[in-house]
Amino acid sequence: MTTAFDTIGDATLSAWREVPGVRVQTRSFKHARRLSQRSDGRLIAWGVSGGYLRVFWFKRGMAWAARLIKRYTRNETPTNAGNISPIPPSRASERETDRLVSEFTR
Repeated sequence: MTTAFDTIGDATLSAWREVPGVRVQTRSFKHARRLSQRSDGRLIAWGVSGGYLRVFWFKRGMAWAARLIKRYTRNETPTNAGNISPIPPSRASERETDRLVSEFTR
C-alpha cells in the first residue's frame, strides 16, 4: 500500500501522489518529450539551474504511474531484435560481385 508521501521510480523518472492525481518528474529530455506529447497531462514545473528538470501532473493514480515508469524505463530493444541476424554473403554472391566489378573496370 502506498501512502501520500511515497515516491516511485529513480532519479531519471519518478512519481508521487498529489491529491487529486499524480506528479511525474523527469530529468531526461527523452522522457519529458514523451510526457509532453500526452494529452491527459500538463507541464506544471521546470528547472534548468540544477540540471534539466520537468514536472508533469496527471489526473491518474499511482498504479498508472508505476506502469508508465516501468514502460518508459524498460530496455528499449525492438521486439524482433532477437530474430535479426546479419546474413553472411554466400560464395555465389561473392563470385557474382567479383564478376560485375571486373566487368565494369575493363
